[in-house]
Amino acid sequence: MKIGEKIKEIWRSDDGPVDRILLASIFFLLTFGICIMYSSSAVTADREFGSSFYFFKKQFLWILISLVLFIFFVNFPYKLLSSFSVYLALLSVILLGLVFVPGLGKSVGTYYGRNFHRWIGVGPFQFQPSEFSKIAVVIYVSAFLVKLDHIKTKNYKTFLFPRILIGRILLLIISEPQFGTSVQILFMIIALIFIDGFPMKKLLITFAAFIPLLFILVDRVGYRKKRIEVWLDPYKYRFDEGHQLVSSFRAFMDGGWTGNPLSSGYSHRYLTYSQTDFVMATFAEDYGFIGCMILFSVFLLLIFRSFHLIKRLKDNFGFLLGAGIITMISMQILINLFVVTGVFPITGISLPFLSYGGSSIITIMISLGIFINVTRKENLN
Repeated sequence: MKIGEKIKEIWRSDDGPVDRILLASIFFLLTFGICIMYSSSAVTADREFGSSFYFFKKQFLWILISLVLFIFFVNFPYKLLSSFSVYLALLSVILLGLVFVPGLGKSVGTYYGRNFHRWIGVGPFQFQPSEFSKIAVVIYVSAFLVKLDHIKTKNYKTFLFPRILIGRILLLIISEPQFGTSVQILFMIIALIFIDGFPMKKLLITFAAFIPLLFILVDRVGYRKKRIEVWLDPYKYRFDEGHQLVSSFRAFMDGGWTGNPLSSGYSHRYLTYSQTDFVMATFAEDYGFIGCMILFSVFLLLIFRSFHLIKRLKDNFGFLLGAGIITMISMQILINLFVVTGVFPITGISLPFLSYGGSSIITIMISLGIFINVTRKENLN
């Protein structure tokens, strides 16, 4: 059965109605996103690989794979994920460890003098285990919080294994290093704990206890400290480390109100890897402030519609799982937009649907497949 026919079958399925507004916003962003990615990558692809469609064709393949996985998880009995949650978290630890294995893990050097170990290479394909760890953590934490509600006597042993497991995942991601993703996961966990009913005052005290550690992880690590310095004064470093951020600022300025999609502007020609983390900058240059507002409106529609749907959920695991997924996606969008506009230091967080990268789009579509699965089952009630 073709993918398009299967999507229509899900749309009309008697197993439970799919929210059409949510599904329409997902596929609008998916289609619009690859067009934006092509526009931002065409000049670089033609210059480096002799074909403006180089990145487009690879991304299109990843989207097809993500659609197959999306359809699978829309139909998969989501409550079984609770039973597999520990194994998924352990698998995440193993995959994160494999990035450091010579010959299997792929690393790149940076102008900060640091090697980044973030990918596993299998033949011609590469993927980022840290992306998939987000799903594993959401599932595991959601399942653990549900289990915790049924434990009458709680002591340090109750939390020992979860702390070790989550701590190991975060430690491996930080060691890659992928500090932005680790912060995203940490805040996602905090959000789930708060949603589950943990007192805000105690949560703030616990978070405050981590501030000295976060300061050490930033101040005592050379490349992170350098990123803070570049963020505070990017024009001082505009000819080296600050080039990315300064080019992004110029793209937003050149875009004006309506942009100019018929010409390849400054960011298309000079913004390094514009199709990845800074894809929003080239979009702003092409379509201006009005285009950005339209895109933001679709993102907000996706987020607010999702929160509207999970309010009716009766299953506690489904509710926490859905809340965790939409929190993860919302934070990723917010962090990326803050980075390209200079509100946050550069973190390496991609923009969902728009940024080039197979691991990112597959993770997003699996997550949304699970989310739709959760909400459509509950809509039967």
